[in-house]
This record gives sequence, structure tokens and C-alpha cells, in this order.
Amino acid sequence: MRENNHYIAGLIGKYLDNSLNADEQIALTEWINTSDDNRRLFAELTDQQQLVANLQRFYAYDTDRISRKISEQIPGFDQPVATPVHRVHFIRRWGWAAAAALLLAGSTYLLVMNKKDQSPVISSKVADITPGSQGAILTLADGRQVVLDSMTSGIVAHQSGTSVVLSNGKLMYDPSGEAVSDIQYNKMTTPKGRQFQMTLPDGTKVWLNAASSIRYPTVFAGKERKVEVYGEACFEVAKDVNKPFLVNVNNKASIEVLGTLFNVNAYENEKTINTTLLDGSVRVVSEPASIILKPGQQAQINNISGINKPGAKIAIVSNPDIEKIMAWKNGLFNFEGANLEEVMRQLERWYNIDVVYENGIPDIQFMGEMSRQISLTDLLEILRRTEVDFRVEGRRLIVLNK
Repeated sequence: MRENNHYIAGLIGKYLDNSLNADEQIALTEWINTSDDNRRLFAELTDQQQLVANLQRFYAYDTDRISRKISEQIPGFDQPVATPVHRVHFIRRWGWAAAAALLLAGSTYLLVMNKKDQSPVISSKVADITPGSQGAILTLADGRQVVLDSMTSGIVAHQSGTSVVLSNGKLMYDPSGEAVSDIQYNKMTTPKGRQFQMTLPDGTKVWLNAASSIRYPTVFAGKERKVEVYGEACFEVAKDVNKPFLVNVNNKASIEVLGTLFNVNAYENEKTINTTLLDGSVRVVSEPASIILKPGQQAQINNISGINKPGAKIAIVSNPDIEKIMAWKNGLFNFEGANLEEVMRQLERWYNIDVVYENGIPDIQFMGEMSRQISLTDLLEILRRTEVDFRVEGRRLIVLNK
């Protein structure tokens, strides 16, 4: 199947480049006529407006940086000059077949640089383990759990004078009566393979990545708004200068906010707790250290057992890769500069799998991005073409170092 996909991609590429010979034209025509799905796919890939839009998306990637990285490891690879015209030449160096393969992969790309087998690889799409989806589990104050994946829009519960409402797959809180003095706490949890968007009682918007949770009151009473977060979440905080917004992160750090947009990544199996500010101002505290971030900065706190202790410093990254950090919220994987372990941790969370390594961990570096809606096999096929093999046992992925 993989070889056939590449062959068809090559034929479509030659069709776009007007270089098909007679035999190839016959083969492509036979493939098109095999099914309605093939006819629809061919029409989509050869539609001029769609083609231009998809290639413009590719040009939007930093192809100059990609080519520089490839040239560092592949002798003789000539870098294009950093102009729009030469960006086209960079595409054509790989050929229209490569462009067609990119389109077949959903207008996304993923390059793998292997230090032993130094060759760029482009992914192809093969259906397999399905990707994650929208969904979460709401744990109410009385302990009842509501699986939101299977619910239709409507009222989920009434709490503290507020209606908990599910609308178009998003949860929100709608004041429906007099608030009560007994503050109750709910917890939203996204298992592996799920992500979710919700609006807190104060109007703050929260996006939860897979394997994450947020605990919050059903009504923000008192002089502050305080929530607890584990995993990864993006916050768009409703402004209230008289009531600061406080985020307790894994009981290891806290974030103080008045009104802003920021992302916090605090998974237990990541080396650092990262708070990235997109807009506004936040104070990140890890006793006794404290720093104030400016937009476009990131605070990093050690998350390795035994290292995050009183007196530990908070590092500031002045120019973090915002596109990479926010990729998950935008429906993408961004593996720019990531090693195999980093990639596998993301895949574990999104595809709800467990990864086990045998014979060591291969030294592979990735760059590029791809849709989070593609199948797991897209990545596994690429790994098989480097120095990695694997076997799948249920939802357990065993990575083998060749």
C-alpha cells in the first residue's frame, strides 16, 4: 500500500508538471476510474485554486531554515537563495511528485533527519490507529462524572445558582439564579486521545490538551479567581483588575494574571514546566523565585524529581517558538527540532498509546509539522525508513532500534 501511494503521488506530480508518458497516463487513468473516492481525490489535487492554496501553505513554512538544516547533514545539497522564486525551486528540486505527496498527506509535511541515514523523508497517509478527538470528563462537586463526548447540547447540571451548559461541544457556565455561599468545585479532565474547550464561570476561555485537567470553583467568589492545572492548557483570561486570576501548576508553581493569553505545559514526564505568554502580563512564581513575563517570553522551571526545590531558578526564554508551542491548539503536531522521545510523548497522549523502547533509543531529529488528524501509521512508516522498527501490540507500541 505504501509503495502504491508513492507511485500514484508520482503520477499526479507528473500530471501537474505535464510530463506523463503514454504508459503513465494509462496507469493514472485506470487508478482514477477505480473508485469514486479516487476521482474525488484527483479532482481535489488538480484543482488550480486548491493547489495554489495548499502550496502557499507549504511556502509559509520556513523552507530556508529546513534547507539549511538538510544541507548541514547532506553533502552537496545546495541551499536556495532566500527569495520567493527560489522557494519554488526548492519545491521543484524534490519534484512535483513530492508536492503531490504533500497534498496527499493533507497539505502537511514532516521531515526526519537521521544521523546515520541522512536523507529527507516525506510522510504518506495510511489509515491505522485513529487520532484523538474532542471530548472530556466533567467531575461535579458531588462526585458524579459526566462523559461529555457522548452528550448532546443542553444543561448538564445546576450548581451554586449557575447552569452548566454544553453547547456545540464546548462547556460554559450560565448564571441562572442567586449565588449560594457554599462554593463548589468541578474538575474537567481530558484523557489520552481527547482535548476540550470550555469557558469558566468568569468568562475565561480554556483549551485543554490531551491528558490534562483543570479544577475550578463553580462561582468565583472573594478577591481572587484560583484554578489548579495539570498537563497542558491555554488560557484566555477575562479581565478583572479587582480580582486577579491565579493558576496553581502541579503544586510546583503559580501564575498570577489580570487579563491575558498564555499557554502552560506542565506534564509530569516533561523536563520543564513552561509558561509562554502571548499577550498581556503574568507573574510566574516558584518559591522563592518570581519573574514577570512580557509577551513573546517563556518561563521554564525544572520539572525533574529532586531538582525543583526551594531556591531553584526560573529561566526566561526570550524568543520561544510560538508556532510550535501553540500547534496543539491549532490542530497540528509541530516537531521542529524534536528528538524521538519528545515525539513519542506527544503521540502517547494524542493516540492513547503506551510506548516502550527496546535496544536503546535511536538518535533521530525531526522538523516540520503535520495535522493531528492523520493516522498514527503516517509516523510509523517514516520511522521504519530510518533506523527504527517497531511492533504494535494492542495500544502498546514497542520501538526497536535496528
